[in-house]
Amino acid sequence: MREPEFKVVDPRRRFLLWFAPPLAVFVVGLVVLLVAGHITGPFRSVTVVRALFASKRDFFQDEQVKRILMARGYQVHVTPIGSRDLAEKPDLDSYHFVFPSGHVANEHVKTRRAGKHVVPYRPFFTPVVLATFREYAEALVKAGAATKHGDLYYTLKMDKLTELANAQRRWKDYGLPNENRILVQSPDPCKAYSGATLVGFFATAFGDEPPQTVEAAEQLARDVKPYVDAQGQAGEDMAPKYFVPEGRTHAVIAVIYEHQYIAYQLRQKSVDTERVLLYPEKQHQSTPELISFTPEGDRIGELMMNDPELRQRAVELGFHPLGWNGETGADFGAHITSRGLPEPPAGDTGRVQLPKAELFERMLDVVGECK
Repeated sequence: MREPEFKVVDPRRRFLLWFAPPLAVFVVGLVVLLVAGHITGPFRSVTVVRALFASKRDFFQDEQVKRILMARGYQVHVTPIGSRDLAEKPDLDSYHFVFPSGHVANEHVKTRRAGKHVVPYRPFFTPVVLATFREYAEALVKAGAATKHGDLYYTLKMDKLTELANAQRRWKDYGLPNENRILVQSPDPCKAYSGATLVGFFATAFGDEPPQTVEAAEQLARDVKPYVDAQGQAGEDMAPKYFVPEGRTHAVIAVIYEHQYIAYQLRQKSVDTERVLLYPEKQHQSTPELISFTPEGDRIGELMMNDPELRQRAVELGFHPLGWNGETGADFGAHITSRGLPEPPAGDTGRVQLPKAELFERMLDVVGECK
């Protein structure tokens, strides 16, 4: 009979036999993640850039934009503020860059920065539009104030709209179960550029030439004021109220930016054919400027102009990209039509000619009683 044998196993070997397979899996996974660029962030220095933003802050608050910038080594800290308040903010020097929405704020900021580091970048533009619902757009067609332009877009005649306002017309006059007057709702023109642009739209009903003197600007503002005042208390950004399911109860016609509408449609599983856009015969494009005050701000501006991923994401968020020389990229139309959206009208009938910055600012003071 054989005696039992006892084997002595080296505990270090047993440990290695147990640990080697998961270690191999970990190493392979680590290599894959490093190659994909998903975990390099914690090992890379990140520069925090502080900026003031008006209505285009939704671009920098987009999660994909944040990830792209983080991969480039930057994190943008967003401080939201209206364009006019931005231009007047006393501590501009404490920010790396600002991003107002319109030419009045742009010019005011650059004037304040005279003699200091200031570099403007124009990465994209978006038209200011009037968003409504199909039955209300069709009512305006019936009233002679709008014409249909494709499936989702209409052209709006501002002079006819002012006539409807003067005649105290109501939606019920055109077959809709709504007792309210026909009017447009916008943000406060003293604070938001889209609200200020509505002043410009109504001004076209009184003539095509912008005023050239303070006296003429004040008179035109007094002519426009009743149509802006008719909406009552002006609110903030109108887009959130327009896009909710009960949007009709908040704003029948709301002044928003085209990119907000396009981005909304691209998020839907199918095109929302109930929500449509009104384009005034004379359009206005908001061309926000990223105005840099520092080298860090310069770098963000350069990325906005050059980085393929950021520029593609801008298109996906509804913006029309611009090149260094101001040329319009072809990406926008190709992208949205590939997603089933018709390309918006290009504004062949003309553009709103806004007055010089100081005169337009005076108009806003009169219309909105800003000061």
